[in-house]
Amino acid sequence: MISIIMRRARFLTGSTGQILLILTALCQACAYQFSQLHTQIPGGLRSVAVEAVYDTSRDIIPHELLWSAMQNQIARSGHVLLTQQEEADGLVTIWLQKSSVNPAGTASREPLAKDPPISAPSKGRPDEYRNLRRAGSWTTDESVSYTVDIVLHDLRNGKVLKRQSYSLSSNFKSLRPVTITSTSSGFLNYEEAMEARVKDLATQLAQKVVSDFSL
Repeated sequence: MISIIMRRARFLTGSTGQILLILTALCQACAYQFSQLHTQIPGGLRSVAVEAVYDTSRDIIPHELLWSAMQNQIARSGHVLLTQQEEADGLVTIWLQKSSVNPAGTASREPLAKDPPISAPSKGRPDEYRNLRRAGSWTTDESVSYTVDIVLHDLRNGKVLKRQSYSLSSNFKSLRPVTITSTSSGFLNYEEAMEARVKDLATQLAQKVVSDFSL
């Protein structure tokens, strides 16, 4: 396109020709600026794979969400090709070192309902008994936190290109009053709330890793 403009500019004189020459120079300057914005991939990697999460933490959290979030974010950035380990130049490993889920906030003021008498001739229905999360004093919120170690390996020479640790935490609504969520649905509500919060944290982690590692 630039060469065509240059050929036409040779046949033009006066102010029109000068304008075309200025536009040509601007196009060349813009092309130079755009080339400087190209992301420098560590080690010149063109493709990477993400290994399954290595989990040595004590508390159980859905760590597979970390694995999927990392792959999604790398594929979305488009700087390197996400592929299988057998075909990749680099490998991203995720080591889940620590994780914890602990009560947060103040104790709930919801009155404790008593279980049906065990010695009653007719035993109560299962939904009349308190689940383990309501067996004593409790909080309506919990905090989930974890620490991960991320390493970028160059599979072509076995070198470690970059390594960094991250710690994330956030609260979620772990228990709702029986007027909102029935006692029989309490456990399901808890699992869904924790999974949603871990998924949010996994997305935040993946975005930081892709930015810090220039992937």
